[in-house]
Amino acid sequence: MELVDEKGRLGNRKSDRRITKANYEFDVFSDYWELDANKKIYFRGMDSLSLAPDFLDCFKLALADYACELSASYTDNLFRYTKWFFSVGVTDRVLESHVIKYKASLDKENEYKLGYIRGFLLDWHEKEIGGIDAKAIELLNTLKISGNVKGRAVALGCPFSGAYTYEEQADFINFYTNAFSGHQISLSDYAFIMFLQQTGVRPIQITQTYVGDLITRLEGGVEHFDLKIPKGKQRGSYRASFQEKTNVNEDLMLVLMRQAGNSVELVEKHFKIKLNDAQREKVPLFIDLPSMLELRTFEEFEHKMNSQPDYLCMRLKSTPDSVEDKVRRIAHLCPLKTRRIEVEGEFGDLHISPRRFRYTYATNLAIAGANDHVIAEELGQSDTQQVKVYTEFNEDMADRIDVALASSLTPLAQAFAGTLIDSEKNAIRANDPRSRIHSESGSTVGNCGDYGFCASGTIHCYTCAKFQPWLNAKHEEVLKFVTDDRDKKRDLGASEFVLQGANRTIDAIKVVLQMCSDRKLELEKEGSLNV
Repeated sequence: MELVDEKGRLGNRKSDRRITKANYEFDVFSDYWELDANKKIYFRGMDSLSLAPDFLDCFKLALADYACELSASYTDNLFRYTKWFFSVGVTDRVLESHVIKYKASLDKENEYKLGYIRGFLLDWHEKEIGGIDAKAIELLNTLKISGNVKGRAVALGCPFSGAYTYEEQADFINFYTNAFSGHQISLSDYAFIMFLQQTGVRPIQITQTYVGDLITRLEGGVEHFDLKIPKGKQRGSYRASFQEKTNVNEDLMLVLMRQAGNSVELVEKHFKIKLNDAQREKVPLFIDLPSMLELRTFEEFEHKMNSQPDYLCMRLKSTPDSVEDKVRRIAHLCPLKTRRIEVEGEFGDLHISPRRFRYTYATNLAIAGANDHVIAEELGQSDTQQVKVYTEFNEDMADRIDVALASSLTPLAQAFAGTLIDSEKNAIRANDPRSRIHSESGSTVGNCGDYGFCASGTIHCYTCAKFQPWLNAKHEEVLKFVTDDRDKKRDLGASEFVLQGANRTIDAIKVVLQMCSDRKLELEKEGSLNV
């Protein structure tokens, strides 16, 4: 669907039917949205504001993503709070003067109302839907609002559009890992969100990545993984220059390799051929299936890849399984709340946005002590000019980060998601030897209660809800291996953000060890320790 022209006016409008997070269907351009059984939005209630029809449609488009991705209560609050904001005289565009006037109308106790919609307005502008003046955005980025520190959305830790806290990152990783293990999201979704979160790249760069950009090399007998990522915003021809990431997290690379294998298999099955190594390398990592299905022969495929090298790449929006579709689907499933948003006694939903992952990646590098040049290189920037946009923070922010880290990111009780069992006879798949999970030395540490693909073996098992560790297994051995591997990667220069998956696994193994100790004491009291 065409959105707006350069003057912010809607183009040819048509029906746009979507599904709310509570699975209620609605039409974006209708005057009535049913969000769930209890929450409904009536846009007729805004008639007294005299909003221009095109502007109202822009507002609906901006709000629709929230209805699809976040709870009904959260979306309803955004609608009501934005409606109050519009009442200061907004008609066809949000201007700097409207922000000033609205803030002046609020006392200190009610300034949170502007803070609540600030992230929504910033997100609306970033999506280029139209209707928000650039000067209004500049002001929103620098305003000091009660309850927040002064600075940009990234710097002030904006819970709507800024970087995620370390706790939010850890919880989100655990969510999508278990969503994949539980078959709620596809391998393609899983690979995409891991790629996005663990590299800090732009979505356009992911769409332009080919199978041949995944590189495995041996160095000193040790296998290393590198990624060649196209520089999406650089001038020149398509895929003319690359950002190279060396010693990429093994967990991420194993998932991407599995995704690469699926894409190659998709091409081979469609054209009923077997690709050679050179042909495999030119297959997009994420394929736009409708575009490929339009091609009847492999010769057409090769011609398209040579003449229009992005033709078969995953789209950013407006097609099934596009970047927009994947983010919306994952956000729709995500149940996470954030303590940083609290309205009317309820915690707000965690807002999932590709740009926030980029902010987070850069901010984590800055917190770890990386200088501007290192951060610029990691972000694929040609200079350090834009680095502050992603990482600028002050002493107040550092204090807030310290508070977030003080609780060890996530309570240890939540790190282990599986079920401890006394022996294999208590396992869900007790009679299936294939369900056994082995440590690096080959000893069995537990069973898997599922039949799905697991990208990383034992490393991810301890944070998976399907894992059933054995009481008398050598979990200390696994803990040592994971800890040593993490420390080796840190010595090679990996950021703490990249290492956080290992940190969470380490926490989970420690929980299992504590549970084993408690269970053994319990069995000892019962006189049945050697079960």
